[in-house]
Amino acid sequence: MGTETAPKPLPAGAHRDAAAAFADRALSRHTNEIAELYVFGSTVRGEAAGRSSDVDVLVVLSRGAGDTVAESLRDLAYDVMLEYGPVVELHILDESTFDAYRREGHPFVRRVLTEGQSYA
Repeated sequence: MGTETAPKPLPAGAHRDAAAAFADRALSRHTNEIAELYVFGSTVRGEAAGRSSDVDVLVVLSRGAGDTVAESLRDLAYDVMLEYGPVVELHILDESTFDAYRREGHPFVRRVLTEGQSYA
């Protein structure tokens, strides 16, 4: 039997750094395809700690953005996770769905808009 080592603890600020890195990379790579980008949850509230906390991100894709953009964003989230440590929990909505949810007062979108930090 091999010996297993515990993962290294995450450095202070790793969640915020991961959020900023993802937002910067996503917006620079997909400027025209991203209508809005929010980081929300424990990262924004300053409660994220350790590997049990993730980085919650909502990306709203512009009308006409295709599945390849969504796949590229998932790849970016994975790369950021490998580089910074915390899992990037990516939520992707198209602009028309996001607008409908906002009008309807959908609880998820309401929460993101209330507590989230906008990057776009």
